[in-house]
Amino acid sequence: MRPRLLAMFAASTALVLAGGGVTGHAVTTPSIQRYAAGATGIGDPYYPADGNPGYQVRSYHVSLDYFPTRKSITATTVVRAVAASRLTTFNFDFEHLKVTALTVDGRAASWRRAGAHELVVTPAGPIRKGRPFVARVTYHGKLSYVLDGGEPSGWLSARTPGSGYLMGEPHGCAVWYPCNDHPTDKARFSLTATVPRPLAVVSMGDQGRTTRGVRAGVAVRTYRWRLAERTATYLTGMYIDRLTFERSRLRDGTRVISAYGPQPGQAPRRERKLPEILRVLARRWGPYPAPQAGGIFINDAIPYELETYTRPMYSRYTNLITIVHENGHQWWGDNVSVRRWKDICLNECLASYSEWIWDEHNGIDLDQRYRRLIHRYGDRLFSGKLYDMGAGHEFDAPVYVKGKFFVHALRNKIGDVRFFRAMRAIQHDKAGGNLSMNGLRDQLERRTGVDLTIFWRQWVHQHDRPSHAILFPGDL
Repeated sequence: MRPRLLAMFAASTALVLAGGGVTGHAVTTPSIQRYAAGATGIGDPYYPADGNPGYQVRSYHVSLDYFPTRKSITATTVVRAVAASRLTTFNFDFEHLKVTALTVDGRAASWRRAGAHELVVTPAGPIRKGRPFVARVTYHGKLSYVLDGGEPSGWLSARTPGSGYLMGEPHGCAVWYPCNDHPTDKARFSLTATVPRPLAVVSMGDQGRTTRGVRAGVAVRTYRWRLAERTATYLTGMYIDRLTFERSRLRDGTRVISAYGPQPGQAPRRERKLPEILRVLARRWGPYPAPQAGGIFINDAIPYELETYTRPMYSRYTNLITIVHENGHQWWGDNVSVRRWKDICLNECLASYSEWIWDEHNGIDLDQRYRRLIHRYGDRLFSGKLYDMGAGHEFDAPVYVKGKFFVHALRNKIGDVRFFRAMRAIQHDKAGGNLSMNGLRDQLERRTGVDLTIFWRQWVHQHDRPSHAILFPGDL
């Protein structure tokens, strides 16, 4: 994710450090809610109520009808999961939408609301540990959003009347389907969405068959999207608008689908660089890890872009370096994901450094840039944490700005060949899993033989200027 509102320092240096930014706008949507702690969650100290440790989800299937005049849905979500312990009750993260029916393994279950976003389910009988089960939740209501650190997650309107999109980090799924909302519980995802013509729907993964019909005298189309690989819930989303689709394939046969809202401007021209971007990043990080590729370009300025799996979501005004950043996340954040939200540097420091990899591909001397900017910006470059920065501060400027310098220093500390060989091996071995920042350190030490104890302490765990030897290792 690239936030719209960074600290003043980041804003003043964005053009030099990251290739520019995009202007945001004030968002006005229905009811604003905030996440709160209190319910039993998966164990993340930043968001104690998120997730539920009692089960692991195998797949979500969301089937919905969208009504543009009310910006509301009627929906059924089928959750296939396995009990991690004996369950007499279990929780979904699920916001304000009204539940009208709920079954577990085909038998009626009871439910109640608790806390800020908990749907507490009591099945007809206990579910044994290790047993698969299927929960089916039917619901309806008007789409809205929640605030995550001052930014909205959930449903936001686009410019076309009746259009809009669903996305969010660290939350988002709970606004439109019941979920186990934490990156450590990855699952397959599929969507069947029926919308009135001429609206269309784009989501994650592979596009299935689109069918036409009539509902209450209105011509509709039903779109089907399916993501066969497991992903974190915040990496799912959809966009409803009058869409134009572009389809192609990468050299290895990977399907590419990009979707554009009306008046996409320069977005199609920039997106045509995607095959080259993925080739450049693959040389450094390893083979492209997602089953599909592409992009979703929304007909509006938006609060932030997001690395939704297989197909990031952008404003139509987005620049090329942001496309690089969000696709860097397909490796770091999507394929290998955080264990806890305090580990966000794993996502953002490495995706931000992907921008520098692209610049290097285009002839920039990164060592020279590093030295010049270190001297130009001085100590203010280091004012911020790369680890455990506090809930609501995961997406502050340091992980985007200081994070690039940290990764470049790390690369020089270890050496190019060993560094990128180790990072590619981590991608391969941890594919589809989770990793902490300290786990990344341990992996690199084991694979390269380089002691990173002091380096990690000064760059990652502290927020002061590192010592000269740590700041300028290797060829720097």
